[in-house]
Formats: sequence, structure tokens, C-alpha cells
Amino acid sequence: MKNISPGNRKIFWLAPIIALGIGFLPMPYGYYMLSRLVVSGCALYFAFNLFKTKDNTKLWIFGFIVVLYNPLIPIHLGAKELWMIINIPTIYYFYINRNF
Repeated sequence: MKNISPGNRKIFWLAPIIALGIGFLPMPYGYYMLSRLVVSGCALYFAFNLFKTKDNTKLWIFGFIVVLYNPLIPIHLGAKELWMIINIPTIYYFYINRNF
């Protein structure tokens, strides 16, 4: 498997932040499904790399993000306001792990 250069890895922490940030605006339901795909895919990338480094705490957190935002079996929490509250720590967690 080819290694991704550090410049190209930026997309894996930046894309979910942008997708979740746009999600604070009123958007159609399809956008939220797309943002789930982006967030869960990027979290899966981090989880896979953390699995190789044996960093279990971060691995579990990113694994939880993968499950929470997965688009295949979506978790419906009801109100958009609740998702907004959950999106804030998710954005923060991707941001603080941007240098991984």
C-alpha cells in the first residue's frame, strides 16, 4: 500500500471539519448523509492508522466516531440541535489530531 504524503493527509482532518461546519447551515437531508460519509470515512482513516501505532485511546474515540456517523446504519438522534452539539467536539477532535 502506498503511503500518503503529509501534504495529502491534510484532507483527512480538514474535510470532516468543513463538512460538519457547513452542516450548521440549513441543508437538505442528502447533504447530511454525504457529510456522514465524509466524517466516518476520515475517522476510519485515522482509526486504521492508530491501530498500526497501537494508540488505543484515540483508536476507540475514532472508532466511536465511525459508528456514530456511519451512513449505512444511521443513528437518528432526532433534533438537529442535538447533532450540532455533538458536531462541536467532533470538529475539535479532528482538529487536535490534525498532525497525526
